[in-house]
Amino acid sequence: MRLYLLRHATASDVAPNDDERELTQEGREEARVAGVALARMGVKPSHILSSPLVRARQTAEIAAKALKFSKDIELADELENGISTAALLKALQSCASNGPVLLVGHMPSLSEHLAAFIGSENVQSLPMGKGSVACVEIEPLRSGTGQLLWLMRQEQLRHVAGQT
Repeated sequence: MRLYLLRHATASDVAPNDDERELTQEGREEARVAGVALARMGVKPSHILSSPLVRARQTAEIAAKALKFSKDIELADELENGISTAALLKALQSCASNGPVLLVGHMPSLSEHLAAFIGSENVQSLPMGKGSVACVEIEPLRSGTGQLLWLMRQEQLRHVAGQT
């Protein structure tokens, strides 16, 4: 199974609470760039799963539009911070035979999941800045069985998207 992990884009620090932080204009552009870059690489997700927090949902919606993704984005509590990789893998079981999956979430959990997927104990070696995307091939769908294919920051994604 191929997984694309997208960290939410830049969000405002001003909101009634952390769950309701919305993307800034810069964040909207970062999300668009990530989606365009993925589309240019030929990524066609069968599912897009997003944390239910506003900034992640908005990132997922903007990326989905750039990817011409026509299905509903699925909200997954397992993509919020503090949820175990085992819980996320369990949630992914229903997507396992349908093709690539785009996951949109937060730090530090995305780096923690990424490290667990590939069997690394060094989470700090897998930094994911806002709007960054990592690609992992994981078969079987179990911690430690994955292979990191690539990790791109916004600058690299902009180049792929033709935005440099």
